[in-house]
Amino acid sequence: MSLSPTTATTGRTRVFRRIVLAMFAVGIVAPGFIGVEPARAETTLVSSSPADGEKVAVAPARITVVFNETVPSNSVVQAVCDQAPAPIGPAEFGADGISISVPVVGALPVGTCNVTYSIPQPDGKVATGVFSFEVLDPASIDPGDLTEADMTDGGNLLGEPPPVSGPLGLARMVAYMALAALFGGAVLIVLVWPEGVDDGLVPRFFRIAWFVGTISTFFVMVLTVAIESRISVTAALNPTEWFGLFDSLSGAVILARFFLVAASAGVMVRPERLLDPRTQAVSLAPMGIAVASLSLTRATAEFSLVGTLAGAFHSVSIALWFGGLALLLLAVLAGPGEEDLVHAVRGYTRLAPAFVTVAVVSGTLHLIQLDGGGFLSSRHGRLIVLKVIGVAAMVYLGMLMRQVVATRLGKAKALNAKIAFNLRRAVATEAAFGVFVLALSSWAVATLPANIEPPGTDRTNYAFVGERSGGAFDVQVKVTPAMVGLNAVRIDVHSPESGLTDLTVQFNPPTANTASVTLSVPLDGKGAARLPLKEGVPFGTAGLWTVIVSGNGPDGPLPSVTYTVSVMANDDNPDAAVLVSTTSPVGTAATVPMTALVPVAGSAAVGATTVPGIQPVTATVVP
Repeated sequence: MSLSPTTATTGRTRVFRRIVLAMFAVGIVAPGFIGVEPARAETTLVSSSPADGEKVAVAPARITVVFNETVPSNSVVQAVCDQAPAPIGPAEFGADGISISVPVVGALPVGTCNVTYSIPQPDGKVATGVFSFEVLDPASIDPGDLTEADMTDGGNLLGEPPPVSGPLGLARMVAYMALAALFGGAVLIVLVWPEGVDDGLVPRFFRIAWFVGTISTFFVMVLTVAIESRISVTAALNPTEWFGLFDSLSGAVILARFFLVAASAGVMVRPERLLDPRTQAVSLAPMGIAVASLSLTRATAEFSLVGTLAGAFHSVSIALWFGGLALLLLAVLAGPGEEDLVHAVRGYTRLAPAFVTVAVVSGTLHLIQLDGGGFLSSRHGRLIVLKVIGVAAMVYLGMLMRQVVATRLGKAKALNAKIAFNLRRAVATEAAFGVFVLALSSWAVATLPANIEPPGTDRTNYAFVGERSGGAFDVQVKVTPAMVGLNAVRIDVHSPESGLTDLTVQFNPPTANTASVTLSVPLDGKGAARLPLKEGVPFGTAGLWTVIVSGNGPDGPLPSVTYTVSVMANDDNPDAAVLVSTTSPVGTAATVPMTALVPVAGSAAVGATTVPGIQPVTATVVP
């Protein structure tokens, strides 16, 4: 909205009056200072780690403050957390003369920490100040609610799981139900109702289950390709795009599951193959493996045998439980019949307790593996609690049905219409809770358990967080622990958006007899990359290290960005300097993994074989 001429004029008049008054005040006060020596500027805080107002998921290992002037050795840094003195060690003064670091020697409580400093001044006065940071309660952080990493936050929190659209969740839920019906129904035919292959409703049951299962798993595959490759659904229909699923174990499992379900078509065409010893295993194996593969939906490089086996047993037992109910509802109890229907109902009620027991035990083990004791602190855990309620309802209804079967069908030779109707209604109710349970399972897959880190998460509390450079080459470098020895490094690129080549980060030591280090960073545009501590940059000596970031943009070389990092001595490991420093020329190079937190296509060197998210970085140590 624009100002009227009158308003604008009035505003300018007010500004003019204020300027005149200020000049008048200066004219009166200034003569009093004539001949007085200018006072030295007071020491002020330039930066701190953690930063003022920062929220950290993990308590820092040390607190570092950097000032604009040299600080004397009698300066004091104190911290109070949750209204109690924080467990910190004696102050350590940096080689640069302007930084102070205090180690945290004990656990910091959850809550706000206030850090105060007192810096004696040459004129006898003391410069004081305070800044605060907050240590978050891990139990209050919901991994499922984490958002995309904010590159300005120091890399402490953050990262979001790959987005899962509504259509993918719906397709996954339908696939779960169809696979359970297909496999559970087939096993029930083999174990308790072999006569079912001659029932006209059974082939129709298997046709519906197979068609729905095949179509839904196909859409799960296509939508997953679209999301992970960031392409349209139409483009994801191209089979050549499916090969991208092989970049991860979970993606390869999704692709294999589709072909396994498709290979189960023989049961749909000829259900009697389930009873032929020569074809029984071949008929059951594809659908059984497809169901068991649901336990690998979260498969990562960190394979867990216990978690995978528990998930597989849980998936199979739930499929047998729900699939048997589906076959009873749609075929066995569709109307009155002969004694074989009675045997089918009795047989299922005998097997159901075993399915329930395996489902509950394996589900509990899987929950412990994924969420541990913090299951109520994550969305995934809370969904599992709702799932447990649904399972409990199914168990209760199953017990009632077994009682009815024992009393009404104990000696029955046939299934009359009234009993069939009553049992069908009971089975339908139990199956409805089964749909509820499978829907929650599908939803839970789209959330993160408490014990699973989101892809791209970086919870590191960096000791050094450089300022963003801004401009055409907008980068930010972070280092921790900024001590002699190995150091983790993260670099965030904000611009250029694309077309970045030859991105390097060079670490130059303060002395000539210590090795410098150059990192070749595999980013070709906006994104972030991280070098882990175990393979980090070796700082061979304490002092001021110069960090130079350089690269080429779409239009040529970009202006380099320079940082100065104050590296502290490593009192906990005094041999670290001996291990990483050198007094002779060094001609070695090593290729180490650097995690690309925001994967960028084409960021790897030509000819390099890479896995998404893990990019090769050449760390060259030179004299």
